[in-house]
Formats: sequence, structure tokens, C-alpha cells
Amino acid sequence: MTVPFAGTGESVDLPDFLLPLAARARRGEVLVRRDADPRDPPTDGVPVRRSAVLILIAGTGLEDAHVALEERGHVLRSQPGQFSLPGGGADPGDLDDVHTALREAQEETGLAPRDVEVLGAFAPIPMPWRAQRVTPVLGWSPTLPELGVQDPVEVERVVWAPLTGAGSLADPAHRWRGLLHGQGVGPVFDLPGDAFVWGFTATILEQMLVGLGLDPVPPDSATRDIPPERRR
Repeated sequence: MTVPFAGTGESVDLPDFLLPLAARARRGEVLVRRDADPRDPPTDGVPVRRSAVLILIAGTGLEDAHVALEERGHVLRSQPGQFSLPGGGADPGDLDDVHTALREAQEETGLAPRDVEVLGAFAPIPMPWRAQRVTPVLGWSPTLPELGVQDPVEVERVVWAPLTGAGSLADPAHRWRGLLHGQGVGPVFDLPGDAFVWGFTATILEQMLVGLGLDPVPPDSATRDIPPERRR
């Protein structure tokens, strides 16, 4: 598949490892399926907020591919210190969910739009307990774009998580099933540099790996309690 990469103005070949996931994003397929949740409130008459996150994969092969993550600011009221994908809520001036994801990524990490090729957007993920829906947008760059903290109140740091190899999202030594107050909360990734990823973001990352032909975190994996500093 050839795409007109924004960073050069020239057409470039999308790496083979990305083709199946990119095709799903172009079709707007479901990336994360949600079962009924006891927190789900009645939706009648409740305005639903739109949000979008950017799954930014950089690299030309699985052996060198990374995905961008950010550690949320430690003084934020919502989920301080947790790891997430770049993104946030839609502004009135946003054209669509892709615009939201790119704008938020630029505001949070300094990502220049010319440094990423948008490959598509998956189906919105409903989060009724927050009266919110979140659209994962898939982006790609052949090399690691230069990213950095733009607002230290909002973002503590930006990290690039490798997809494969030692210390990666696919490394069995860094993959667990999470426990919160004794209850299972899905996959967790305990990455080097105290980058502990769980919850909504970990679920998206797991399904991203599956979409790239890699294994999910086995359901019978050893468990790990969510650290207190990552569960607020």
C-alpha cells in the first residue's frame, strides 16, 4: 500500500506489518469491544462527549516499531500519573475525530502534523459511565518524530514503547493481568522506566498488538496489583 506521506510530500510504501491494521482503521472497524458494565448509566437524554486518541506507530518493521505514550501530569484531577495515548476531548472547532486526535497530540507532545500519516480511525468506543465516546485514530511515521512535553501540568513525560523485543509490549516479562481491589482489570504492561500501563490504554494497546499479528496478554498470565500511585 502506498500513501502520500505528509512529511515529504512524496508517496511512500506503508510497511507490510501495518497493512492489516491500517485496512481495519480505514474501514472504521471496531478495535475494542465493550461488554455491558455495571457503571453504565441510562443514556436517554444524556449528552455524549466526543474524544479521540492517537495510536502513533513509528518504524518500518516490527523489529524497530514504537508507539507513543504519555504520563499524565501528577496534579491533574483526572487520572494523574497514569499512562495514556495522546488525545482528549473534542473542541467546537474540530472538523472530526482525526482533527481532535492530531490537535491534542500537538498540544500535548509537540507532534507536527507533517510528521504523521493518518491511516484511518476505528469505531468509537462507548464509555457510558463517563457519558463519553473515544475514537482511536491510527497514525504512522517511518521514523520517531521529535516529541516532548509542552505543558508540564498536563503531561509529565512522553515515552516511546517498543512493540517487540526486550522490554517491549510483546515481552512476556513485562505483561500481566491487572488487579484492582482484588478485581481483574484486564491487561497491564509494566515497562522499563516505571512506565506502568493499565486500564483503557492497555486494552487499546493489546488490541493494537493483536491487529499487528502479535499475541494478546494471555488470560492465565500472572497477576499484578495496580500500584497506588497509578490508580488515582
